[in-house]
Amino acid sequence: MKKVYAVVTVARQVDGEYVFIKTEKAFASAQKADAMLKAVKAQYVTPEGKWKPQVVSTGQGDATCQCEAGVFEIEVDET
Repeated sequence: MKKVYAVVTVARQVDGEYVFIKTEKAFASAQKADAMLKAVKAQYVTPEGKWKPQVVSTGQGDATCQCEAGVFEIEVDET
C-alpha cells in the first residue's frame, strides 16, 4: 500500500446548515502536505487565532462560512 496525504478544507455556513468539503491537493509527501496546510490555514485564521469569514458561492447564492483545514492520510491500493 502506498500513502498519499490530502489537504482538505471544511466550510461550515455561519447562519445556516450547509457544510462544504473541498480537497485542495494531494501529495505523496507528508511534509509537502503540511507546508500547503499551513498556507491554506493562514487564509482562514488571523495571526491572533480568530477565524476570517469566507464567502462560498452556491447554487442558492453566497454563503458566509467558517473554514478549517486538515490533512487526511489515505492508503492507496496499487494492485
